[in-house]
Amino acid sequence: MGCLTEKLTADITINCDHISIAGLESDILLIPHSNVDKTASTIDATNKMIITDLVLKAGTSGYLLEGVKQTNGMNSEFVPGDDQTLDKHRHGIRGRILSPSAVNIEQANLLGKGESYMAVVNRKYKGASSEDAFLILGWDTGMYLNVMTINSNENDGAILLEMASKDGMLENDLPRVVLDTDYDTTLTAFGNKFATVAP
Repeated sequence: MGCLTEKLTADITINCDHISIAGLESDILLIPHSNVDKTASTIDATNKMIITDLVLKAGTSGYLLEGVKQTNGMNSEFVPGDDQTLDKHRHGIRGRILSPSAVNIEQANLLGKGESYMAVVNRKYKGASSEDAFLILGWDTGMYLNVMTINSNENDGAILLEMASKDGMLENDLPRVVLDTDYDTTLTAFGNKFATVAP
C-alpha cells in the first residue's frame, strides 16, 4: 500500500530563469494506445515521470493534428477519489480541424470508433536545457473522443474536438515528460511521429 500513500520527498522551488509559459507549439501528435510498445519504452530510473524512450510497435506511428497559434491545447485535472476509489487525474486535449475536407472528415470520424489515444505535445515552456518541453497525456489508459462539433456559423466552420480520460478509466499521474537524450533528439522523434525506424 506504500505506493498509494506516498508523500513529498523534496522542496517544490521556483527557477526564475524558467517561469511557466502558456501555450503549445501548435501541433499535437495523437498516438493510438495500441501502437505503443510499453515493454520497449523506458522510464527514468530516478523519476518515474520522465519517459526516456517512447517506442512504438513496428510499422506504426503517431498522427499529427496540425494547429496554428493556440488552436490546440491540453489540460490535466486532479480527480479526488471517495472512500471506495483512488485519487486519479483526468487528461484532455482540445483541437481544431482547420481544413474540414473529406479526407480530414474521414480521419476525424475514426477518432470516435473506440480506440484510446495518447497525445504528445511540445509546450512553449521548455524548462532548464529545454528538458521539460514535451509531455505525454493518456499514458495509462488513454483518452477518448468526447466532443466533436461543426457549425457553419462558428469558428470559421472548423471542426472542434475534445478528447479526455473516461470516468472509471482515469490516469494514475499527471502527464509525463518525454525526454529522449535531449530536446533536439526528442523534437526529431516528434517530427518522425515516433515511428520505429527500420535498421
